[in-house]
Amino acid sequence: MAAQNNPGRQADVQHAVTIVASVALLANRFVAYDGGYPSVAGGAKDVQGVSQSNADAGQALALTTGYSELVECAGAIAAGAYVKTATDGTGRAVVGSLTDRCGQALGATTAAGQLVEVRLQTHVHA
Repeated sequence: MAAQNNPGRQADVQHAVTIVASVALLANRFVAYDGGYPSVAGGAKDVQGVSQSNADAGQALALTTGYSELVECAGAIAAGAYVKTATDGTGRAVVGSLTDRCGQALGATTAAGQLVEVRLQTHVHA
């Protein structure tokens, strides 16, 4: 649940893992199991978590994997909407669906580049 004093603009990190980036990664982006940005390929390209910092290829970084984290959006997202990773290879969030999602927005955005708190969920594909 989002904070009462700052709905949708915070993180509630309850679980995290450390990975090694396979490509340069930006903070607040979805990251795949292989250390790169996720894609529709699934498997090692599914969303593992959200980057807590920037990292160059070969550098270690922490990923939030449980409860919520701020994620940069590729466009407008309504509060409560399911979200998934964008198909453009940037790891940003876009509107998903019940059958294709990796989280749910706990706040809203009106334009690309804004951050929204996302409650992380197991990645589901159609």
